[in-house]
Amino acid sequence: MAKIKAHSLTGRITETLMLTAFRNVKRNRGAAGIDKVSIRLFESNLLQNLLALMRDLKSGTFKPLPLRRVWIPKGDGKTRPLGIPAVRDRIAQEVLRLLLSPLFEPIFHDDSYGFRAARNCHQAVERVLELHRQGYTQVLDADIKGFFDNIPHAVIMAGVAAEVADGNILGLVMASTGSSTTPAFASCVTPTTSWSCASRRPRSRRHTPWFSSISTVSASL
Repeated sequence: MAKIKAHSLTGRITETLMLTAFRNVKRNRGAAGIDKVSIRLFESNLLQNLLALMRDLKSGTFKPLPLRRVWIPKGDGKTRPLGIPAVRDRIAQEVLRLLLSPLFEPIFHDDSYGFRAARNCHQAVERVLELHRQGYTQVLDADIKGFFDNIPHAVIMAGVAAEVADGNILGLVMASTGSSTTPAFASCVTPTTSWSCASRRPRSRRHTPWFSSISTVSASL
């Protein structure tokens, strides 16, 4: 029996969802992107801006702006690149997160606590203590160097496409993670439900905006 996928996510992009996404972005604050449009400036013409963005998202014409690159200290004398999306692009990413999270949360591993709603590091510590009480005594402490700079987009897109059959939404995910700038990925999405990226692995398309809304889903994938 064929797997049932989500087909009509684009139809769920409504004014109410757009407003919710904006409020979430506003709550997280953050600086302006490369277009120098702050949250306050975007809000000064909120309805028109949200409606214009909604039309772009639903019609498939949305194109994210380049990230504004800044460098932040890591605490060990080194710096980490931080890509700041424009406010409109952060809202678009939050719209995608609101649409995709309900689909993926039920299938994420129960012991996964990072970047997930209603989960935090304190719960992860409690889980470790519980496992210790059960007799587990060994811990593996590992870190992926440059994690968000090395997320393979082919893996992300294959994971999303396994649950989503809405070609427009798949295209928006590609655009929001940077994959759309690679010609090989453009041929992965079709107006139908087909999807195949198995043989397409561009070497340079791995970066995902640091702590963007969509990165919280892609990191768990």
